[in-house]
Amino acid sequence: MTSENQLESWESAAYAAQWAGEDVIADMLDLPRQISVAIVADAGIEVTHIVDLGSGPGAYLVPFLRAFPNARATWIDVSDAMRELAERELAAHAHRVTYVVADAERLGELEVEPAQVVLSSRALHHFSPESLQDVYRAAFDIVTPGGFVMNLDHVGAPGDWEQVQRRIRAQFTSDRKRALKPHRHDYPLARADEHGAWMEAAGFGPADTPWRMFYSALVVARKAS
Repeated sequence: MTSENQLESWESAAYAAQWAGEDVIADMLDLPRQISVAIVADAGIEVTHIVDLGSGPGAYLVPFLRAFPNARATWIDVSDAMRELAERELAAHAHRVTYVVADAERLGELEVEPAQVVLSSRALHHFSPESLQDVYRAAFDIVTPGGFVMNLDHVGAPGDWEQVQRRIRAQFTSDRKRALKPHRHDYPLARADEHGAWMEAAGFGPADTPWRMFYSALVVARKAS
């Protein structure tokens, strides 16, 4: 078991930079990011606002801002260090991005304008099941009719399948030049079907998982028009 003093914090600029700079699954996640954009484009809705929860360096926002040039975005993350990375990553779209340094787990308490898409990537798995349900309910209140909630995240699996997938994933990804210290993970990973059920319970329509590889998945749902 990892002790508290061996854990790293997202508030550390050096740690955030190392994590983002050597993202070993960045290439793997390019496809589900593009799938996300394609799903929204296929819906034919006017996209004027996108909200990204736990946005980190902003990699999920980039393809959306490129695909929907009239849209603005709200970046939400608890880490000032990540904001600095995001400001560089999103520099080409700086005039279209609002930065909110806040805990996405408390989304329901934030003043967020209505949006056609609420995104999150590799952030919500840090939340408890109860908090996840609260976040999806808050997202439902933010999303306009016909809009989407999308979570590209690490997910659990029944039995020992998650551990099998963790062991073999390294065969298909690049290696870090330096070992990355762990950060806090307080809860077991929720399964993709659990995320989908919580989205539906929040009021969204039927959820789906259009992409999955190893223990990462894209779970999406749409709000009725």
